Amino acid sequence: MNETIDSRTSLLIGEEAVKTLKEKTVAIFGLGGVGGTAFESLVRAGVGHIYAVDRDVVAESNLNRQILFTADQVGAQKALCAFVRAKLIRQDTEVVPMNFSVSEETLKDKDFGKCEFLIDCVDDIKAKVALMKYSVEKDIPLIICLGMGNRLDPSKLKIVKLNQTSGDPLARSLRDKAKKEGLPLDRFTCVISEEEPLVKLPRPSSMMMVPSASGLLMSFYVIKRLTHCMEEK
Repeated sequence: MNETIDSRTSLLIGEEAVKTLKEKTVAIFGLGGVGGTAFESLVRAGVGHIYAVDRDVVAESNLNRQILFTADQVGAQKALCAFVRAKLIRQDTEVVPMNFSVSEETLKDKDFGKCEFLIDCVDDIKAKVALMKYSVEKDIPLIICLGMGNRLDPSKLKIVKLNQTSGDPLARSLRDKAKKEGLPLDRFTCVISEEEPLVKLPRPSSMMMVPSASGLLMSFYVIKRLTHCMEEK
């Protein structure tokens, strides 16, 4: 029996779901520890069209936790590295690499209207609010990653609505700004860690476990929604 890249996926979610994923379009904003793992998971799952957005280049300090990059790519644009990585895995996923900083202004110049899902893996609060506004304006579902730095235990992650978050300073700040903008908190799905930060330093600390687990949770949620295997509560 000849197996393809999708053979084991089909056994798990069914051939129709695999076909459905090939027709879907998503955009991932941020390709670091969280977004890189979400990106690779969606590529391997067979999502047909992916916008890969990041403003940064690969730094050596990324290599301890960011799955997309290798030492020979230090200094290269992350979005282009994601494109190359995807082509090494499978040829039938169309990846559009985009190198820009997410803001309300830059989003005005871009068209993600064909997307069935937006995936927020950026660190900047203003960028997150801009994506939330874009999600509402274009009526495209959005999943948001909250604070993953300074934590070590991936088992403490969970998926909740933004209005159900607590204990995370990033979540609190995002809730406050979203309320000021009149955005409905219960519209937005988030991945949050319930683990207390292990350290408090001027620069965030991180290893691979929590960011990658967050990326996998996000890709899980998106795949289930795209294939209609999970009803929204």
